[in-house]
Amino acid sequence: MSHPLAIEHEAVYPHSPERVWRALVDPTELAAWLMPTDFAPEVGKEFVFETGDAHIGTVQGEVLEIDEPRLLRCRWSGGFGDTEVTFELAPEAGGTRLRVRHDGWGDPAPDRGGFDDGWKQKLDQDLPRVLGSTN
Repeated sequence: MSHPLAIEHEAVYPHSPERVWRALVDPTELAAWLMPTDFAPEVGKEFVFETGDAHIGTVQGEVLEIDEPRLLRCRWSGGFGDTEVTFELAPEAGGTRLRVRHDGWGDPAPDRGGFDDGWKQKLDQDLPRVLGSTN
């Protein structure tokens, strides 16, 4: 269940769930639309995101759940606290609906607004650019 302060965004892409999934789990594609990482799609695998932002710093992560190509849930920890990010994919006529939920923000959550804006840009601009670059 989502915390009241959860960040939630949805987007629909004209690509198959398998194609969108690849953009979520391939470290090269993740680096191109989200952040440089050593991510691997294995439950229990720890990874790092290099944000390039001195305020946020490095994000430590762990893969918590995988149901390929429908669900990816990870723990993210950093200067903003411990949170969970869940990606849910569902087939949609002519493409895939991607829902991202970023939970676990404390109250007050001073960094939540920056992450909310960041997710919107990542899903509306950066991810579509990567999805369109290869098939």
